Amino acid sequence: MDTQHPATTAHEPPGALPECAGFVELSVRLTGFDEFDLRGTGMVRLYHDTTLDQLGRAAVGRFLDDLAAAGGDPGALADEVSRDIARAITHLWYLGIWPSLARATHTALGRETPNTAFVVSPEAWTEGLAWRTFHGHPPGARPPGFGTWADPPPGTPPPGAPAHAAEGAA
Repeated sequence: MDTQHPATTAHEPPGALPECAGFVELSVRLTGFDEFDLRGTGMVRLYHDTTLDQLGRAAVGRFLDDLAAAGGDPGALADEVSRDIARAITHLWYLGIWPSLARATHTALGRETPNTAFVVSPEAWTEGLAWRTFHGHPPGARPPGFGTWADPPPGTPPPGAPAHAAEGAA
């Protein structure tokens, strides 16, 4: 992940240093969401730091090497530890929870941190990408607005329409 600030990109004003650019690029590959959406959560620095705290820099470096060897495709990762790391980071983005790693992964990493799932912060759950996948709202945190429960979610086919009609509605 980022140990230094890389050069600015076309998305940023001149002189701006992108925070955690390598982590965001990795997260785009793992989640399927674009940089704008990931940065819009406000969770980039927290998730970056959580990942390093839970895995250690050496393990993250090996994971990034494995991902590069897989052509940047997380689905092509051959190593069990790397696949579990990819799963954990993806889980973090979607639910705001750092998951327990597989016992074999935790053992292979040799970390002294407890291997327990935890919510990273109260905001992490409300900013989870899971809600965005179906245009939903985290219960109790962001009310959708009075009466909105009467309307179908965006992209839902009208009653009686074939299921594939939603593809054209979105």
